[in-house]
Parts: sequence; C-alpha cells; structure tokens
Amino acid sequence: MFKLQTCAALTALACSGLALADGVPQFAGDPVIVTASRIAQPLSKTLADATVITRDEIEESGAQTLQQVLSRQAAVTITSNGGPGTSSSIFMRGTNNDHTVVLVDGMRISSATSGTTAIQNIPLEQIERIEILRGPASSLYGADAIGGVIQIFTRKGEGEPRFNAGFEAGSRGTGKLTAGVGGKSGNTAYSLQLSHAQSDGFSATNPRSGSGYNPDNDGYRNDGYTANVTQTLAPGHDLTLRLFQTFARADFDQNPVGQNWIDTRLTGQSLESRNRLTDIWTSTLRFSHSQDKQETFNGAAGGARDGFFQTTQNEWTWQNDLATNWGKFVLGASHNDQKMDSSGAFTKNTRTQYAGFATYQLEQGNSLLQAGLRRDHDDQFGGKTTGKLDYGYRFAEGWLARAGYGTAYKAPTFNDLYYPPTDITEYNYHYRSNPNLKPESSLNSELALVYSKSGGRFSLTAFHNRVSDLIASATTADGVDTRINISRATIRGLTLEGTTMVAGVDLGANLTLLDARDDGTGHWLARRPRQSANFTASKELGKWTLGAEQQIVSRRYDDPANTEAKSLHGYGVTNAFANYRFAKRWTATARVDNLFDREYETAYGYNTGGLGAFIGVRYSQ
Repeated sequence: MFKLQTCAALTALACSGLALADGVPQFAGDPVIVTASRIAQPLSKTLADATVITRDEIEESGAQTLQQVLSRQAAVTITSNGGPGTSSSIFMRGTNNDHTVVLVDGMRISSATSGTTAIQNIPLEQIERIEILRGPASSLYGADAIGGVIQIFTRKGEGEPRFNAGFEAGSRGTGKLTAGVGGKSGNTAYSLQLSHAQSDGFSATNPRSGSGYNPDNDGYRNDGYTANVTQTLAPGHDLTLRLFQTFARADFDQNPVGQNWIDTRLTGQSLESRNRLTDIWTSTLRFSHSQDKQETFNGAAGGARDGFFQTTQNEWTWQNDLATNWGKFVLGASHNDQKMDSSGAFTKNTRTQYAGFATYQLEQGNSLLQAGLRRDHDDQFGGKTTGKLDYGYRFAEGWLARAGYGTAYKAPTFNDLYYPPTDITEYNYHYRSNPNLKPESSLNSELALVYSKSGGRFSLTAFHNRVSDLIASATTADGVDTRINISRATIRGLTLEGTTMVAGVDLGANLTLLDARDDGTGHWLARRPRQSANFTASKELGKWTLGAEQQIVSRRYDDPANTEAKSLHGYGVTNAFANYRFAKRWTATARVDNLFDREYETAYGYNTGGLGAFIGVRYSQ
C-alpha cells in the first residue's frame, strides 16, 4: 500500500512552489529558534536540522494531542500503547525512545527510571511554541540527546491583557475546557493558563496483546496549569518565575478482568535571572525543580497500589552570552541532582551530574560556523566529553549548503543499573540489572541543502549515525537475562521537507527514508518505519480555513528479532479540519481524525483510534 514513488512525487510537487516564490504570497517571516544553539537565531541561519511549530499552526490544525503534532514532523515516529493518556514513545531519526531529550521551558521533566518524558500528559493547550532539534545535541544539553531535543515553550504574556478560552467535545466522550489570560502591566509580564481534558477512550489492547487483553474502554482525564511572571527590575534585568503542573489519570489493560490505571503528576518550577551586564555580555542564572511521579493501581485487587516511581530533579544552570566582533560565544555550567523514590528499595537512588559547556558562532561573508564542546561528569560512571562542528556556505540567494559532525551519549537509567529492587526477589530469576553499565555513545555526520526565501522553505538532509555500547538484554551463563553493553547500531537516513504557498494554498510535505539496523544481527530496529511521509494543505476562504493532512507509514517490525508474527503493516491515515471565524474574537473549530476509519497499530497488540469527530469554539483576544 506504500508507494515510495508516489510520496516522492507528491513531496516534490508540494515543494515546487518555492521556485516560483517571488510572484506568490508567502508564509510569515523567518521564525526564530533558541534550542539549536541555546541563543536566539533566525531559522534560516541555523546550522542544524530544526523545525519550529507555532501556536497558530497548532490551533489551525485542531490537533488533539502533542503526539499528533509531533508525528507529522520529518524523522519523528510516535508510538502509543493505546488511546489518550497511554504511554507514548518518540523515535527521532531512528534512535531509541530514550534518546530524545524533552524540555519544558528549559526544564527536564522526565523519569530517571525509564529515561523518557510522559509527553502524553503535556496538554497541547498550554503550549506556545515547539522547537525540534534533530541530531546529536549532547554538546548543548548533555546526556541522552543522541536523537535530538524537543523543547516546549509555554505561553507568555505581553502587551495589553488578553483573555482566551475554549470548549471542545467529540467522539468517545471527549471533552476539553481551557481558559487563560496574559499581558503586561508596567514592568510585570504575566500569563496563566488552565486546562481540563477527559475521554472515555477505547480498549487500549486487542487480542494480539496476549494474556493482558481486556476489551473494556480505557478512559483518561487531565488537569493542568502553567503560570509565568516576568518582572523587569531595570532595563536589561529581568526576573522570571515559571510554574508548570499536570495531573493525569489513564486506564490501561493488564488483566483480563478489572480496571488498572496510572496516576501521573508532572511538575516544574523555575526561577530565572537574566541580566544584560554590558553591551556584549548577557548572563542568565536559572534554578529549576521538577518531578515526575507515577503510581499504578490494580482494579482486580480492589484498586490497591501496586507500583510507585518518582523522579525529582534540582538543576542550576548559569549561561553567559557574549556577542563580540569575532563571533558569538556561549559559556556555561550546570549542576543537576536527581533522586528516585519507588515502592521498591533500589541499591542506589541518587545521582549527581555537573557540566561545563561552550559554543561558538561565526558569520563571515557567505560562511557560517558553529562549534560546541561540553564536559559532563556523573558520579555513577565518571566523565564524558561531547562536541559538534557545523559549517554552512550560502552559495546563492536563499541557498545554504551545510555539513556537520557531532558526538552524543546516553546515561544508563536507574532501571538499567538497579532494577529489580533488592526487596523484590521473584523477578531476579529472569531479569537482572547491571550497576557496571557504561553510557551509550554515538558518532553522527550529516550533509544538507536548504532553500529559504520569502517564507517558503525547502531542505534535503542526509545523516549517518553510529551508536555503540547500546544497552540491551542478553542471556548469561546462568540463564538470566542481564542488561549489558553489547550491541551497536548504524542508522542512515534521508529527509526531504518543504513548505510554501501556491495559488493561496499553504502546502507542507516531508519524506523520511530510514535504514536503522542492529550491526550484530542485521535486523531492523523495532518500530522504525523505513519510509514515512506527511502532507498538509490548508486554504483561507473568507472567514473559513479548510485543511487536510495525510500520514503514510511503511511496514515495520515490533520486536528486535524481526519475527513475521509481530510485524506491523503499513498504513495511511487522512485527517481533515476546518475553522470558521464567526466574530472578531470567536472561532468555531472542527476536526475529523482517521477520516476513512483505517485499522492500524503503532505498537503490537495496542489499538489506535478509529474515525473520530471533534467540534469546539475558541475565544481569543
């Protein structure tokens, strides 16, 4: 069902309008990105494979979840273990699901046991902007950034006070309520956003999942808020307080009878002082405190709690930005204390990390250069040095050719090192952790050609990533599956992206070709499609905005052994959306997901939503 030639032709068609951009109305101006270098810079001058998703784009699409927004992006694969609120994974550029760092306003809110962030519980309504940085980023952000970084920025306040509110209802008992206000009064900028979401859901599993299959509906609810206050103490001197919190409950299937559920609380607070000390020197000092708390409950046992994991992180970051005649420098240091609490007694439950980092940017004539170096030290495995070097040359108006090379690493999780806990002996017979694990390492090189002019953008990127010391399970001499550094993987890929406007229609398309294999076995890495493509089109017709999305994913395997019995067939899913501005500040919204009711899986034995319709109304000043 997946025809590569068709996808390539459609992508080329969607991008072809770039050559005619001079005579056609185009998108808004060059967006600014921070994540690619830790300082603000135009996307057109960024020497990285990066994407910026704005609030307007999120609202126009009518997307229901953060996973939906991310899954439309090039080289990003999202899998879910069922419906709303169930565990989701990110596979960026074919790397593992714990190889992507997720930040919320610069804060890591993640689990130190699983090594991932519960993106399924981050409300889309709280988000102002999403920045995606693909490729090695440990030289900027430290451990785990082998595949890249996704940074989420919550809403900020500026200008006159502006209120917003929204209501939405739809299939499977879905309902959403949102409200917020943001603005600036004198020297104080502020924003407060509240959100509530709920759904009756559908059965997370199907009979292919085995003994855990339960045909009941698995519901979900989420309540969250964000608050931001910035006080300007003097020109060039700002003090900012940011608060983020969500409370979520999601049902999941584990037993044939009874209902199991998981309660998750994500919390982040940060206090930041940003000071322009001289004309060339800006210093930023930030303290952040974050928590990921997850509790599971067993309905078959009368709702008794049968699992508890909580990660607490306290991080200090000091960054100094220097804009000189010889280029831009970023010099900084960070210190992070992690603590893990659980229902079991781990051998060790704390970890301390500290690092020093530096980046350099130079724009000289048609040449662009960026270099970065970072030294991390972890009290569990010692030190690790990573770096990145990128060069770009603007050989014609709007055209940029670039090349890059970088290293990255991933630290072992507490589960890798110490699970099962010492007081849970029954698991030791078939699973064993390893406190002597080394970090995973990667070497990544890439070449790219980028065209950006008048708001249109086209990019072609080829990358090669060699990951070594992969942490995997192997059966030792005593017959126990033990976590060891055993395997290596080579990931090669090509991405093609384009956005433009043709005849008043906003067009976007991307195509990803991926070869991700285990070097030891030659098997394809699990859940990575070899081809995937996304297409979007939207047009304004007076007060109406009408649009459609198409996602195409090729066949892939769900297990490392590539067994045919656990293969996942390819699929194509069509979504449609519409917005009607019936008053100056009011917009009616509608979205249909999976328009043709395709049956497919992103994870073996777990269902995805069929045809679903959602309508709402949005108020925004």
